[in-house]
Amino acid sequence: MPPIPWAIVGCMSILAPVFTVYGISFEYQGRKQSKAQLHLDPLPEAMTETARLIARELEARYNVSELPRDVAATPVPVIVDWTRPPQTTLFDALFDSEPTTVP
Repeated sequence: MPPIPWAIVGCMSILAPVFTVYGISFEYQGRKQSKAQLHLDPLPEAMTETARLIARELEARYNVSELPRDVAATPVPVIVDWTRPPQTTLFDALFDSEPTTVP
């Protein structure tokens, strides 16, 4: 497959009925991915409509609510993977401490 410039990721928490949608843009050296950059709000314009579609589908199909970014950034007193307080956020605890690593 040819390299893709960006992706939209939709995540649902197994701990709470919430989800988040974010973007990742990729840089390549030849055909090998060299860097991934996380995009939260505001997303780049090219990603916005796809992110809206994914968010609507998650809400409708799974009856979950989008976790607001300011709430997701709340520090929490837990260790997630290699992230320790006070750097650990609710996003890390509910979703993923390495959001740019996608299968």
